[in-house]
Amino acid sequence: MKKFIRNIAILTFLLIAFALVLQLSASDNSRSTEYLAALTDKHQRAASIQSPRILLAGGSNLVFGINSQHIEKAFGMPVVNLGLHAKLGLKFMLNELRDIARKGDIIVLSIEHSVTTNGNLELQQMTAYYNPVAYPYYTDSKHNIVTSLKRKIENHHSLFKNTVSNYIEKVKDDAVYTRNGLNAYGDGIKHLSLPSHEVLGSRAIIKEDRSSEIALLNDFYDFVQEKKMRVVFSYGAYERTEFQKNKVALQKIHAALQSQLTIEMVGALEDFVYPTDHFFDSVYHLNKKGQALHTQNLIQKLKKSTPFQHMIY
Repeated sequence: MKKFIRNIAILTFLLIAFALVLQLSASDNSRSTEYLAALTDKHQRAASIQSPRILLAGGSNLVFGINSQHIEKAFGMPVVNLGLHAKLGLKFMLNELRDIARKGDIIVLSIEHSVTTNGNLELQQMTAYYNPVAYPYYTDSKHNIVTSLKRKIENHHSLFKNTVSNYIEKVKDDAVYTRNGLNAYGDGIKHLSLPSHEVLGSRAIIKEDRSSEIALLNDFYDFVQEKKMRVVFSYGAYERTEFQKNKVALQKIHAALQSQLTIEMVGALEDFVYPTDHFFDSVYHLNKKGQALHTQNLIQKLKKSTPFQHMIY
C-alpha cells in the first residue's frame, strides 16, 4: 500500500513538473502572425466597443467576402467580423458568441453550407494554442489543473505536427492567410488586389441531414432571447456551379430550416449565389467585385429583417 501511494505521489509530482515545464517553455503567442491568432484581435475589438454592436459570426466566408465598414455605415452601429474558419464547427462559433455577445447586440449568423456541428478537432486545438480563451468553445471540460495540462499537451502536440508539416512541405508565408492580412474590423483585405485563382477550392458534396445543426441553432436562439439580444440567420456567399451541383440537397436543407429554425432567416436560398468570376480562391471566398456586390446585397436583405427595421436610414 505504501508503495502504491508513493508511486501515485511520484506520478502527480511528474505531471505537475511537466505542466510547469510546458508553461515556462511556451512561446509568446500574442504576437504571432498566424492566421488563427486573429481571433484575439477580433475579441479585442469586440471588448473595446460598447453595445449595441453588430456581430458577424460564421466561417471564412465572412473574412473573405464582407466589407464590415460599409455595413457599419449603413446601420450606424459598430461591426465586429468574428468569422475565422468554417471547420471550427457550429458549436465552436455559437459558444464563442455566448462568451462575448452582450445585451442589445445584433448577431448575424452567416454559415457556410458545409459547416458541421463539431468541426475539426486539430484545427480547434491549434486555434486554442494561439488563443487560450478558445479552449472552452470546443470542449465542455471545466477549467482545472487536469484540463489545463490536457490542453497544453494537446496544443503543443498540434503545434509540433504543424511545424514539422510546414518544414517538410516547405510551406511559405502566405500574404492572404495571415493575421496581418485582416483589417481592424476582422475583414481580409490582402486578397482584394490579387488575381483570382483559376481553380476554386472547398468544393464538397453537401450532406442533407442538418437536424443536429438546427437543434444547436434553436438552443442558441433561446439563449439570445434570454439575454435580450437579437439574431438573424443568413447563407454565406456561394459559387453558382457548386450550388447547382448540390441544389437538390440544399433545397431539402432550406425546407427544413424554414419549417424548424426559430431564428429569423434573411433572404432566399439563391439570394447569395454568385458567378464564378466573383470568387477568389474558394467557392466561399469572394474577390473584390464579389465582396462589393455581396456586402450591398446583404445590407439590403438585413434592412428588411426584424432587428433592423426600426432603424432610420
